[in-house]
Amino acid sequence: MAGPARGEGKQITWTVFDAPPYTIVEGENRDNGISDRIRRLLTARLTEYSHSTMTVPFPRVLASLKSGEEWCFVGGVKTPERESFAAFSRPVAMFYPLRIVVRAANRARFEALGPLSLQGLLTEHRSLRTSILRNRAIAPAADVLFREHPPGQTYSEFGEAFRMLLNDRLDYLVEFSSIAAYHARALGAPDAFVGFPFAEENQEPVFPRVMCAG
Repeated sequence: MAGPARGEGKQITWTVFDAPPYTIVEGENRDNGISDRIRRLLTARLTEYSHSTMTVPFPRVLASLKSGEEWCFVGGVKTPERESFAAFSRPVAMFYPLRIVVRAANRARFEALGPLSLQGLLTEHRSLRTSILRNRAIAPAADVLFREHPPGQTYSEFGEAFRMLLNDRLDYLVEFSSIAAYHARALGAPDAFVGFPFAEENQEPVFPRVMCAG
């Protein structure tokens, strides 16, 4: 990969934030997520560089890369806008499938709205509360809809969003099944959430990559 992260000083600063099961920053599985393991593999092989790790919220990762900070991040989704300020590796993992995630207690309420459409939820059912991670690219069709119909709130940490969903402060999230399942277990409520397919879900996996200042 090219870019300032490989510039003078032979230093790579890896940024992480809590996004289990991909990056895990606390608890017994700390530093043992999927992206954490990829980062360790890369640091072991890139012996010509010195490496450091910094834990920061995801919105700051994107903002700092835009401003020229010489950072790298394992798990970035490539978009045309991001390619204007970052360089990307080949895919290193896979996100799939994307779902409308709700509390299990609300299953019947959402089944009654089926077949589900994210556009319908964001336009015809605005009273249903949702939230998105600031600056996230999740999947092309969903990204377009969230730009056109932004939710009334955003979050900076996945755990925050799932606690809000569990505590009835949100009605649904648009999230990958693996992330929802991990957070349900972490909250001590493995059966708390159910996921619904929806019309605009990604038909192909989304591929995260190593993303560095470009």
